[in-house]
Amino acid sequence: MTTADKSDRVRLQGDGDAAVVKAGGAELGKAVARWVLALLGGALGYLIGSWLVGRGALPGPNNLLFITILGVLTAYLFGGGPAARAGRAWESVVQRAAHIRPDAALAGLAGATLGLLVTVLLNNILASVPGFTWYWSLLVAVVLVVGLGGFFVVNRKLLPFLPSADAKPVLPHGAAAAGKVLDSSAVIDGRLLAVIQANFLEGRLILPHFVLTELQRIADSDDELKRQRGRRGLETLDLIAATDGMTMEVAQDDVGKGPVDDRLVRLCQQRGADLITTDYNLTRVAALQGVRVLNVHQLASAVKASYLPGERLALSIVRQGRESGQGLAYLEDGTMVVVEGAGDRVGTTIDVVVTSSLQTNMGRMIFARPTGSDNA
Repeated sequence: MTTADKSDRVRLQGDGDAAVVKAGGAELGKAVARWVLALLGGALGYLIGSWLVGRGALPGPNNLLFITILGVLTAYLFGGGPAARAGRAWESVVQRAAHIRPDAALAGLAGATLGLLVTVLLNNILASVPGFTWYWSLLVAVVLVVGLGGFFVVNRKLLPFLPSADAKPVLPHGAAAAGKVLDSSAVIDGRLLAVIQANFLEGRLILPHFVLTELQRIADSDDELKRQRGRRGLETLDLIAATDGMTMEVAQDDVGKGPVDDRLVRLCQQRGADLITTDYNLTRVAALQGVRVLNVHQLASAVKASYLPGERLALSIVRQGRESGQGLAYLEDGTMVVVEGAGDRVGTTIDVVVTSSLQTNMGRMIFARPTGSDNA
């Protein structure tokens, strides 16, 4: 499978889910509209048949039944075009309604309730006024309901029982956020797949379309190293999408223009989602803006074995350190160990004793000395 095929597969998977939902709403609206037209055609056929039977043009009730069925079938057969337009209109209405904020709907309902209450009071006062009929009562009700409803929608802060429009939803302790947004650094890193396969990550993964575009651009780069990193990222996405129990969505949300990091933060804020990344700077920026960040580097550092001063290890010195006399070794998990007085022991395995450890932005670093040394 080529790089383009893999990226297209992930893109089509997300776009396909959205297309299914969109087509489902349009088809439902079309079906309902077509049957409504069929019922109207049947009613019209019944009226025409009754008129013809009453005039003596057609004998008996059987012809009335046949004309009614003819009206239903005719309206159903020729109602495809109007029904399709009605389905698209219904889909548009549903999409607009889905984007209405809950606080705005509650504010409009509160305004409409108050408008009806004021209408009842005015009807009692104006009932004795000459010329005040049901028409004027209905007109007053419409004006008050629409006016007060719109006023409270615009001025929602006047209603103390509504949440603030700028307030962020507070999730219960332990509750999962609305998905987890993937950064390209976490996808390219490759360890994300192992974390998922170890069942330490669950829920829906959200892949922004601009991150997928960035990965495809890296995979098509002229630089060999960048091209390998991009292809590894696309292969990781392909494996994640095929993992049982995981769902991946390619998000097409409009988060404006600007750097990718800023758009990632805006997407997380809009959706109330977490951010998965390995970028230290992005972690700090996102955390300052209230986004919960899952940093794969921090997870790797957290699960590394902790070595206390005095513990003994057998290490292979691989090269000299920056300072004179230092030797460098690495644990199986990649943790670097700085061994004092082992600069001349490169290529040999020696026993060392841990003296201290240091946690840095890049991970944990351990300091040790050879066993049997005077300073051990």
